[in-house]
Amino acid sequence: MTTPDVFIDSFGARWQDPPPPRYRAAVLGINLTNQLLNPPDDPALADVVARQTGQDPGVRDYVLNTPGAARIIADAVHELTALRTAAHGRPVQLLVNCWYGRHRAPAIADAVGHRMRESGARVQITHHHIDRPPVPRKHPRPDCPFCVIVHDGAPATIVREWADALAIVPRSGGCTDGHLLVLPKAHVADFTTDPVVSANVQLRAAELAQEVGGHWNYLTSCGEAATQTVFHLHGHLVPRTADDTLALPWTHSTREQESAG
Repeated sequence: MTTPDVFIDSFGARWQDPPPPRYRAAVLGINLTNQLLNPPDDPALADVVARQTGQDPGVRDYVLNTPGAARIIADAVHELTALRTAAHGRPVQLLVNCWYGRHRAPAIADAVGHRMRESGARVQITHHHIDRPPVPRKHPRPDCPFCVIVHDGAPATIVREWADALAIVPRSGGCTDGHLLVLPKAHVADFTTDPVVSANVQLRAAELAQEVGGHWNYLTSCGEAATQTVFHLHGHLVPRTADDTLALPWTHSTREQESAG
């Protein structure tokens, strides 16, 4: 088998795995995380695309026809060709990443690899995360009360806004003075749906609590049995004082068990 002189690796930045192995010669990287952002407007189409990959013809063509894709491919081919010439027979590598490693990165990696093979390169392409779980549905839902706040300007008292999240005052006023809800702008059902989104929401809550100072509970729920009533991920950021008399949901049952023991 002929030894490759160009290694192309696609992967997803969202995953916490070690990055693809690097070879001994020059390495070129393309980060698509904030590039080629052209998601389908139709929610039904978006759900279909989420279950496919960048090697399915429809998704591949969609990515490659997105404005900017042709320039990215052409630049990568040009730079890889120059690196390959300067390497004098040693292998060179291209690392291509998007967020999940299922759509944009594989499509671009395959396109660059095809062009390099046409020029005589011996190419090995590996898609490290193409078989990971489908991307969770995140587009706004018209029946979600938090989505209509985020996307449609429904009334809410917004305390803080970040690029990826909001902190708002609960409509009921909250269970203590200063009670806030921190929620992602993307529609994610609960904290189990996408761990990265959940982590970002908790990060924003922690930033805000640290800035305000004091003592806090941070609480979130998954499912009706866990008291979730709005199925858009949100964390309750609840300020506490020693004399507020507020009991956590499990406090009374825990005390009863202790008394019974």
